[in-house]
Amino acid sequence: MIIFVMCMVMSVSSQQISTPKINVVSGKIERIENFPSKFIAARNVDVWLPEGYSISKKYNVVYMHDGQMLFDSTQTWNKKEWKVDEVFSKLMKEKKIENCIVVGVWNNGSERISEYFPNKIFNQLGESTQKKISEKYCNGKSANGDNYLKFLVTELKPFIDKNYATFDDKQHTFMIGSSMGGLISIYGISEYPDVFGGAACLSTAWLSQIEPNHEMPTSVFLYLKNNLVSPWEHKLYMDYGTGESDKPYELTQSFVDLIAAGKGFGVNNYMSIVYEKDEHNEIAWSKRLNVPVEFLLPKVQPQKVVTGKINFIENFQSKYIPERNVEVWLPEGYNLKKKYAVLYMHDGQMLFDANSTWNHQTWDVDDVAGKLMNEGKTKEFIVVGIWNSGKNRHSNYFPQKPFENLSQSQKDFVSKQLQSSGRTTDAFQPNSDNYLKFIVKELKPYIDKNYSVFKDQKHTFIAGSSMGGLISMYAICEYPTVFGGAVCMSTHWPGIFALENNPVPDSFVSYLKSNLPDSRNHKIYFDYGDKTLDAMYPPLQKKVDEVMKLKGFSDKNWITKFFPGDDHSEKSWNKRLDIPIVFLLKK
Repeated sequence: MIIFVMCMVMSVSSQQISTPKINVVSGKIERIENFPSKFIAARNVDVWLPEGYSISKKYNVVYMHDGQMLFDSTQTWNKKEWKVDEVFSKLMKEKKIENCIVVGVWNNGSERISEYFPNKIFNQLGESTQKKISEKYCNGKSANGDNYLKFLVTELKPFIDKNYATFDDKQHTFMIGSSMGGLISIYGISEYPDVFGGAACLSTAWLSQIEPNHEMPTSVFLYLKNNLVSPWEHKLYMDYGTGESDKPYELTQSFVDLIAAGKGFGVNNYMSIVYEKDEHNEIAWSKRLNVPVEFLLPKVQPQKVVTGKINFIENFQSKYIPERNVEVWLPEGYNLKKKYAVLYMHDGQMLFDANSTWNHQTWDVDDVAGKLMNEGKTKEFIVVGIWNSGKNRHSNYFPQKPFENLSQSQKDFVSKQLQSSGRTTDAFQPNSDNYLKFIVKELKPYIDKNYSVFKDQKHTFIAGSSMGGLISMYAICEYPTVFGGAVCMSTHWPGIFALENNPVPDSFVSYLKSNLPDSRNHKIYFDYGDKTLDAMYPPLQKKVDEVMKLKGFSDKNWITKFFPGDDHSEKSWNKRLDIPIVFLLKK
């Protein structure tokens, strides 16, 4: 049993980490007393840190409501607790979930229901029902969920991200609550989809005891129909028990499940479970807490391959960009007595295993590469799959120098377009120069040292699609002595998602005129389809092709192929992947 004792003044006025009189079985608690807010009343916040917590690492963050009920039953009003420290510690030790910290946000007692009540759901109730709920549950006050969420998002989260070693993006930020805490969780992820990547809503309080009881579910359905978070990069967990308190939830939850399915949620990002005989209390929630936690924060596993094998390098460290996973695919019969060429590929998590990808599609690189080598069509090579980082993918892959050549008004135009498409929330600034430094100065030396590979330009290639096609083009131009060939499939020449008044393609063309590598010892492959996003590319690719001719490239060292009917997807790229691989690595 560990009791953490610490007292220090934090950077924000009135915030103190104090000596918590709270017992945890594993890890330690830092209590921030009376965290102030301009939106709601001050309250305590308990930050649970796992054993071995280190500022040299980065952690996911789980925000949990009803913070005083999470860790120590000797101090709760009903002598029950969620056993958060035990559950999270066990899952981390068993390597079932990613490393994380838990931020337990205390409720404010008499104002709990008001603060957990979503404003936009409350406002759809009839005036009579609003008045009854306000008088019975909210001390005469209206719903205050909007202000509670503003406190979490604009005050508490920035404090946590500043003072703890956390990832600050939505892919690593989650919310968990029960009963009214479940209701504010699904509301929170829907109102702030760029902040939270997942929410677990246990025994969600869909109903009140105020008649007519149809009004609450109706208001919930209407809100979710219009506002439920997009399934894109989000996960939702729902459950309820059939014990006495949770019995009325069954019908409402079934309709919520239908709404979620209609919005596009599926088995990979939506889970709804019924627990027989479970009641509405912390003991029941603690027994099943492992389920939503594993669902929201599953430990990343190596992709499964049909041929060859994967060496999984978790959280490869870099001084240039945030850490990321790298998977090294080795062909059947990989032998230290031989030397292999190396193909570096972007969007590494999309390359091998459709069961692990968000859209159930993959390049099936192992199948394609293995078949080509077995048939003697290519040299022997390995594939280094570099995972993208989600939030920073666009900035990592957008060629930096062409962007910097834009005027300020043009940069502002690009930023506005990318903000509207959800690729950034701030002024856009590419970080691709650092991304390439990571590959060339850190990752490649590691691969050259630890694998039996040729290190020279002649045997080193880079490949990607869409934005990955752009960064591959940029890589061979910026590092012509490192890369001997580049594969640029469905290259996203617009850079953004609109063509009208878009200055980006011309900037790319201008860059290529000055920076294309020597055609005598480099090979470049381009292609495109004409469906979905690829429909934007034909006229832009033609401009690039003119530059290729101008710079001396011919069919010996350059290919541009058009695939009518192909769309912008891994399925399309898989169908034609053999063409560029044979072109670059022909035996």
